[in-house]
Amino acid sequence: MLLHMSTWLVAFVFGSLILVTQGRVLWSKTPATHGFKNEEGYILKTAYPLGNGRLGIMPFGHPGSEKLVLNIDSLWSGGPFEASNYTGGNPLENKHDALSRIRSTIFESGTTSDMSDFVGNGNNYGSYRVLGNLTVSIDGIETFTGNQIFKIAVFCSHPDSACFYHVEASGGLPPISISFENQLVPQDLIRPGCDNNSVSIIGVTQTGPPEGLKYEATARVLGSSDAEATCSEAGTLRLVPAAQQTSIEFVIAAGTNYDQTKGNSEHNYTFRGTDPHAIVDKTANAVLAKDYTRILHSHMLDFASLVSKFTLSLPDSLNSSGIETAHLISGYKVDGPGDSFLEALLFDFARYLLISSSRTGSLPANLQGRWTEELKPEWRSDYHANINLQMNYWVADQTGLQAAQGPLFDYMRLNWTPRGRETANLLYNSTGWVTHNEMNIFGHSGMKSDPKWANYPVAPAWMMQHVWDYFDYTQDVTWLTEVGYPLMKGVATFWVSQLQEDAFTNDGTLVAIPCNSPEQGPTTFGCAHYQQAIHALLVNVMGAALITKDTDTLFSDKVRLALAKMDKGLHVASWGGVKEWKMPESLGFDTQNKHRHLSHLTGWYPGYSIASYLRGYTDSGIQAAINKTLIARGNGTASDADAGWAKIWRSACWARLNNTDEAYFHLRYAIDRNFAGNGLSMYKGVQPPFQIDANLGLGGAILSMLVVDLPRAYTNGSSNDVARTVVLGPAIPRSWRGGSVRGLLLRGGGSVDFSWDNEGLVTQATLRSGQAKYQMVNKKGESVGYGVH
Repeated sequence: MLLHMSTWLVAFVFGSLILVTQGRVLWSKTPATHGFKNEEGYILKTAYPLGNGRLGIMPFGHPGSEKLVLNIDSLWSGGPFEASNYTGGNPLENKHDALSRIRSTIFESGTTSDMSDFVGNGNNYGSYRVLGNLTVSIDGIETFTGNQIFKIAVFCSHPDSACFYHVEASGGLPPISISFENQLVPQDLIRPGCDNNSVSIIGVTQTGPPEGLKYEATARVLGSSDAEATCSEAGTLRLVPAAQQTSIEFVIAAGTNYDQTKGNSEHNYTFRGTDPHAIVDKTANAVLAKDYTRILHSHMLDFASLVSKFTLSLPDSLNSSGIETAHLISGYKVDGPGDSFLEALLFDFARYLLISSSRTGSLPANLQGRWTEELKPEWRSDYHANINLQMNYWVADQTGLQAAQGPLFDYMRLNWTPRGRETANLLYNSTGWVTHNEMNIFGHSGMKSDPKWANYPVAPAWMMQHVWDYFDYTQDVTWLTEVGYPLMKGVATFWVSQLQEDAFTNDGTLVAIPCNSPEQGPTTFGCAHYQQAIHALLVNVMGAALITKDTDTLFSDKVRLALAKMDKGLHVASWGGVKEWKMPESLGFDTQNKHRHLSHLTGWYPGYSIASYLRGYTDSGIQAAINKTLIARGNGTASDADAGWAKIWRSACWARLNNTDEAYFHLRYAIDRNFAGNGLSMYKGVQPPFQIDANLGLGGAILSMLVVDLPRAYTNGSSNDVARTVVLGPAIPRSWRGGSVRGLLLRGGGSVDFSWDNEGLVTQATLRSGQAKYQMVNKKGESVGYGVH
């Protein structure tokens, strides 16, 4: 079982995933197994995931009777397919009259405990869910030993929008049986099928009314085959190959009748598209006549076109390449020297997982990317936008994975915005649009539960950082004009209408009210996290307005006024750290704690309200406050959680402080504490559930150790006329000695290659492209490159 992580995804062989590049491979001697979630047999602790954005597959089981867990991005329960009156969590009538009461209470006492008029519900919210298993049984294979050589390869192709299963045998193929199943759902809701060259499964999430979401999958024999085929009543296809036949392939296609473009008032928010049979049939038939070698070659070229844009080269000083992946990970200890081979392998894996779970035409990567084996995974495997969704895309901008971000922007534009306009009106009496913390694929934009978790209208403001960053790295003005700026302007319109003059401190600043710092503390005003996210949004939208030549001066004047007056969310507590809430410490909420979230540091990392727009990266006083905050927050393992993403976030924050030791410690701690033998990160230490944000975020944390490339405010429609200072290698550990980077993208449209010495100090940098001017310096401030090409 092998998974080479580099230039191409080659295949999945006998329960292992194979990727090829620089000798970095995920591999196992034993197949993935199925068992209870708290055991090593949990599929998501042992299987290697495959995907093409829309489809996800996890092969597991004995090679003589292998199963492929099949997922499709849009297979969800709930929403309008479960209740025809589904409102996306919005109330049926205006609730914004309660705002003045809530705000008055907060400004009088500092907090409120009554948000009852605002709290929505999670009725019919639904869940991402598994489609089922495809079983492939090969007669005569009972052990791993024998005289005949079998080769099995599995991959999911984005160009062909399908997955493929290839098996070949040195002495001719024995009989093979394939079938679909899903034992988790009521059997009256699914219908397995079989004909002389394919098997299928057709299902619906409920009988209705309303009729549930329809889904369908098929596995068909690819090309011409001389095999004798028979179907059983249970839906199993048995193939007896001809004596001379040495290989056979199956194409696997799937679809649902979900349509993201139908999630608006024009279509009554139905999200209901056409029956999936036609598209599944068309997808499968389109490849039936193709040569398998050409299909594989096309897949490899597509994958290579993305991963080859960026290369991280680290030494294999411990000779780890020949050690089984699970053994590498189990032997990796936070108090050890680290393992640059494994760290680079997990970085490659982060990029691979994003490519495999987020491509053009798919939904964005959810809490489990594209892979679940359950009907109701933890947190519904939805979209949490108070760090998790953001972290999923940390690795994209700087490593050339812009193609993986399209689904994220489409999702915000088509799924969040239409219902979000209703939410803005019904709850806040505002134009523009807004959503809250938890989102499904059915336009859920209202508050879902208790304010501690759900009072989070700042989610879109934070997500607009991804919109602006996409432009800042690509300099694609057409995209900004057509896609990015309309999204940003809608969110900014909402927030300039909501900021209120601080009537508690009477300092003349504008604050967000009511607000909650994600998942802890009181409902109050001026939460640091809100102020920082909104500050960055307003700075960026002003730049976007200039670049796109927006003539709406009324909007620009409102933004400019709000920026001048708003509290920027940076206050220092008596103990020296950054305050999470603006209210006085005497109210008891700004004591030091080890909570998993670093919400009041989002303007430091992954954002830049503090680091750049308030010049915090070069301000020793701000750096000292960040340092004390991170020390107080601890290592990411406390009574509230033991999640990998919390440790990864800490690593990235320390890296931006140029603190190599702490950044590397927290990176190692996350790998040691949370990563299972197949490289996937678990949420409760090394125990399930699997949650993909730490895997994807690890790529961002390593990038933050490699570069500090902060944005600058656009004040005249361009920021490319003055040289940008880029710090290369702010926190490179010595164990990465003699490494290098190729193809790191820079803000302003540039690209740089660089290398470092045995002490982790960057000594050489070559600017490859870019519209902007750059001043390249290492962590000592020494110039290592300057120019514009």
